[in-house]
Amino acid sequence: PSLSISLVPPSSSQPGPSRLLCSVMDFYPAAIQVRSFQGQQELSEHVVATYVVPNGDWTYQLLVL
Repeated sequence: PSLSISLVPPSSSQPGPSRLLCSVMDFYPAAIQVRSFQGQQELSEHVVATYVVPNGDWTYQLLVL
């Protein structure tokens, strides 16, 4: 599996603060839980995730914004 985190700056269609994009790729099995923390506090407000998507090679991917 691989994980990347990138900063998404605001745009004219999505104004406001920058957001973090977490890409989780090439994992198996499909059951996965992705959580974000700031210190000891779990961040759950304004978190949007895609469905788990199959890659076609028995691995999966997920995006969390």
